[in-house]
This record gives sequence, structure tokens and C-alpha cells, in this order.
Amino acid sequence: MGPKMRKHMKLILKLGVILLSVLSKHAFSATVIIYHHVSESSPKSTSVTPDQFKQHMDLIEELDLTVVPLTKIADRIRNNQHIEPNWLAITFDDGYRNVYDEALPILKQRNWPFTVFVNPDMVKPSKLYMDWAQLKELTLHNGHIANHTLSHENLVRDDLSIQDIETNLLTSEEKIKKETGQSSRMLAYPYGEYNDEIKALLAKHDFIGFAQHSGAINQTSDRYALTRFPANGIYANPKTLRAKLKSLPFSFKNNAPTDTNPSSRTPEWTVFLSNKDFYQSQLACFITGQSKPVKPVWHDKLSFTIRSESEIGQGRVKYNCTAPSIKHMGRYYWTSKLWISP
Repeated sequence: MGPKMRKHMKLILKLGVILLSVLSKHAFSATVIIYHHVSESSPKSTSVTPDQFKQHMDLIEELDLTVVPLTKIADRIRNNQHIEPNWLAITFDDGYRNVYDEALPILKQRNWPFTVFVNPDMVKPSKLYMDWAQLKELTLHNGHIANHTLSHENLVRDDLSIQDIETNLLTSEEKIKKETGQSSRMLAYPYGEYNDEIKALLAKHDFIGFAQHSGAINQTSDRYALTRFPANGIYANPKTLRAKLKSLPFSFKNNAPTDTNPSSRTPEWTVFLSNKDFYQSQLACFITGQSKPVKPVWHDKLSFTIRSESEIGQGRVKYNCTAPSIKHMGRYYWTSKLWISP
């Protein structure tokens, strides 16, 4: 190798080091927030007021997050491509009329994209729900209309066969396409409930699934149960929402079990990471209904198990785990495991 070639090689290596340094400072992650009502008169547990919603939009702008269509995140994950740094998507479940009346004007001011998950059999002229004309109008202002089942069926607990669920999802998707011209094959699970059999159905038809338990996402996340942060009710406080909007995704290699049905009243969840950017001692995990944190058991540098020390409660129970980042000061890794306990 001559002197000229050695010089070129040194330059290439130097540029490579600089590129790695730049990339390491960026967090390739996305967060998705979920709303239901934007109103002062709807149930508080599923609502934000218009003023609170505007505060949240101001916070997103202050944090310099990039608001992107949910379809863009879904397509990156579907194609096994990297999520860009600091992406955020805004979603609404159920298609309530107050989203059209109160949220749309605020979103239009910023020209921000958003997604509304609707139940086609419940779309009609009323004081509670948007009709198809209003939903169509949303699509003229960066809105995307997506699937939330035909009539908000609980896919896990409504005693539906897998064939019933398949017909429901495909019929709902076809109705949305007929009325709006849009078909993204994205499903938001009603009540956030799903299981492995339902996820397999989504895989069969190339759907992306969105749940309601918390966490940031990237290309290693479960594409059939992507996490979203609730931003209404008790979760509407901008101070606590700030950390969630800037949260980071764990880099999953695998986890077990993937199903939501616990095999015991004290279920175990084991996580295998591809890499990590936090100290093992700072991983903190909490269980719905239990006041004390649960200490994870580390098997090696990249795998750990969480097990409830007491019997978990009934209904939807979540194991939430967070850890402060080493590279990204002030930001936290955040993930969640859902159990549906009978």
C-alpha cells in the first residue's frame, strides 16, 4: 500500500469515527401518544381539556420533537428500517366529535399530522361521534383514519372466534377505505387488549398493531403490539408527560412470554437485549397495583427477569420498567409488559 493510499485510508477511518460519534449522540426512537376525548364535559378518566391539549402541543414544540404521521413510523418498522431520532406521533381512539371540534383547529395551526382510530359501525351523525364527512375533512388536514374494529369489540374477552376477529378487521378496513380512500392496515386494539393468536392474525394480513401500555418504540419493538403513552386523565400532567415524550426504547433481542395470558398468579417476564445504555443497578420495575418496585434478576449483562412477589390483580396488569440513559443525559429507557388476568 503506497503513501497516497494510506493517507486515504486514514481519512476514511477518521470520518468513520466522526460519524459514529455523531450517531451516538442521537437517539433513534419514537414515541406515540394516545388521546380519546378533548373536552371539558366528557369523562375525566379519558379526557383532556382543550387548554391541556394545547399545553401538550406547546410542550412537543418546546422539546423540539418531530411530529410525523403514524404511517411513517409503521412503514419503517414494517420494512425493518431505523426510526429517525426524536419522532413523535399523535393518535386519537374512538373518533369522538370533540376531536373534530376542539383538537383539529389546534393541530391545523401547526400543520401537524395525526391519526384517528375509528369503529366504522359507530360512525354516524351525532353529538358523540364524527360522521364520515367530518372524518373525510380530517384527511384534508394531515389526518389519517385507521382501524379500531367495527364496533369497539374486546378481541380477547368478547368470546369471538379467530374467524370472527378476522372478518371484523378486514370488513372494518374495507369500510374505512371505501369512505376515506385510506387503508394503512394499522389496528389499535380496543381497551389495548390482545394475545398471541390475535397478533398472528395481524401478521397474516400484514397489519401493524398498537396497544395502550407505555413505552418508546424502535425497529426492534413488537410490531403487533406497539406501545403508546396515554396522555389523558391522570396522565395529562405536562410535568410527567415531558419525561415520557423524551423516553427511549429498549433494544429488544427477544422476550418471553410474548402472550398476555399469565401462566400463574405471579408471572415471570424475561427480557433479552441486543445492547444497553444504562447501568444494571438503575433498572427499576413496577407492577400495577403494587406500591413497591420489583427488583429484576439479571442473568448476564443483557438479560433479566421480572417476577411479581405477590399475586397480581385482575384485569389489565402491567410490568413497567425504566432506566436512565448513560449517553443521553436526563432521558429514560421505558418499556412495558401487559398481562390480562382473568
